Amino acid sequence: MPKKMRGDKPFVFSNLKTSTGLADIEAFIIRSGMLEEVVTA
Repeated sequence: MPKKMRGDKPFVFSNLKTSTGLADIEAFIIRSGMLEEVVTA
């Protein structure tokens, strides 16, 4: 179903109650928002 809805755009399944997938979401936000320098500084 995600391919149908998102096409070639990225997606990740997550469960925020158990933090499953949370690291992937954080990494995507940091990478896409070009925040790596801010986080590592």
